[in-house]
Amino acid sequence: MGFLVEELVGLVLWLVANWTYVQARRIGRHGFTRLVAFWFGFPGTVATLFLVREGSQPRLAPPPDDEERLLAEVRRGRALSSGEDAPGASTTTTPERKEDR
Repeated sequence: MGFLVEELVGLVLWLVANWTYVQARRIGRHGFTRLVAFWFGFPGTVATLFLVREGSQPRLAPPPDDEERLLAEVRRGRALSSGEDAPGASTTTTPERKEDR
């Protein structure tokens, strides 16, 4: 039973090391983590060395910053829930009666 657990842990470590090395190679990241992953996943990482191009992951543009729009939406929601007039909302005014004052 102990041998099976040892082999299973070794397999998981080997798979994680290979995955880490592939991701580091795709991104183009160098460093100690990539070196350790290479040695722990050695037979598989040699194949990866030839199959995966360095920096092959495309650089994506960052998503647009919607902070101002989100803040305006939160303010509008709070104004609606508190019963105030929301900015930009169309409202109709009604004359006040003396009993309402």
